[in-house]
Amino acid sequence: MIGRVIRHWPTLLALLVLACYSPFLARQAFDRVPGPSPPGVVRRIPVRGRWVALAFDDGPSPLETPRVLQVLAQYHAHASFFVVGLNVHRRESLLRQMMRDGDGVENHTDGHINLAAHSYSQDLADLKAANRAVEMVTGRRPYWLMPPYDAVDPTVRRAAAAAHLHLVEASPGENVANGVLSTAAVIHQVLAHVEPGSIVVLHDGPGNLAVVHALPSILSLLQIEGYRVGSLNQVMLSNRSAWRPSSH
Repeated sequence: MIGRVIRHWPTLLALLVLACYSPFLARQAFDRVPGPSPPGVVRRIPVRGRWVALAFDDGPSPLETPRVLQVLAQYHAHASFFVVGLNVHRRESLLRQMMRDGDGVENHTDGHINLAAHSYSQDLADLKAANRAVEMVTGRRPYWLMPPYDAVDPTVRRAAAAAHLHLVEASPGENVANGVLSTAAVIHQVLAHVEPGSIVVLHDGPGNLAVVHALPSILSLLQIEGYRVGSLNQVMLSNRSAWRPSSH
């Protein structure tokens, strides 16, 4: 009897450890992926005609964002601004101007965190905090979430759904690198990949003056090519009969 116990001791030890840690593991697993799977990520908007959705993230910043707003108004274009909740403090006037100009104000998390590296409860708390920061200024809760670093997994999807947010990312090739490209390189990347329904993502956070300098040329060239440039909601509502969220 003792011999059999000794022979099977590694298995018994593993079962004992599993029994001790099962409640903890179960809690961790539940906290990471609760509930049914929500919808997928929108990376392109089906359109009828030549529409492009323009988005900015990482702002608002005191230098870049006002200049971006000025250029958009000059070219009668609109965009969705994915703001970081913690950046809203003392920059509320920029969000109010976005709303007055007909732009969108959306969620880019509260602390610019990698949502996929946190638990479900942490993700949900962060997203709700960013929602509150925007809603307190604009009177409107964000509709869209653009996760920093494009970090999306099943838990992030469920946290977004629980916060009443719809996931969106740039179309392939249209997420222009943050703060590392020249003005000419920004223009080239946007125009090389754009097509009807593209979601173009630029950055208006600190260190993105190249984007500010590139924006007039981007908008001018898009308009010459017959494109209308709008926020995500504007493009979606203008093409309602064609729009469906992507399921992948």
